[in-house]
Amino acid sequence: MASGKDEIVCHVCGAKNKPDTARCLSCGAKLESLAAEYTAEEEAARQNQQSGFSPLWIGVAFGIYIALQGIFIVGLDLALDAYDPQGFWGLVISIPIWFVGGIVVGRLSPGRTFVEPAVGAILACIPTVAYIIHITAEGFMPSVLELVVLGGMGVMVSLVGAYLGERLQGRIARP
Repeated sequence: MASGKDEIVCHVCGAKNKPDTARCLSCGAKLESLAAEYTAEEEAARQNQQSGFSPLWIGVAFGIYIALQGIFIVGLDLALDAYDPQGFWGLVISIPIWFVGGIVVGRLSPGRTFVEPAVGAILACIPTVAYIIHITAEGFMPSVLELVVLGGMGVMVSLVGAYLGERLQGRIARP
């Protein structure tokens, strides 16, 4: 087994590769050997940073959010007469959905992905808000400020969820 100093860490996905590997075995990115050694403090700081940006994981996050919101906002509304996700409460229901989706994406993604679940949540806000506005009866409509604040909270909790998912994955060192 190669020691940590003999490995090349992919700058795109964070996967560890053998020193003689030209391309990352995880994502296929071109690898280059690092000329400088990092101190233990610098290496610890790098472990908690975003390792790249993948549109694929934005799409995965968006898909997870839309699927879960389809179940909890649309599906339950159709199945249960007492369930009413109109207005403010429809967005409040979305916040834990984005949190769970962030955990799932953080846990499943091959690199350190914190930004992708947040971008996916921003994109998921658009159809969610549109649907909630569509089903909300007159007089119960949340203000634009409520829509923005609750959407922002969903994005923030997706970041926290992604971080927890990465911790579950074991790719982030404990402070």
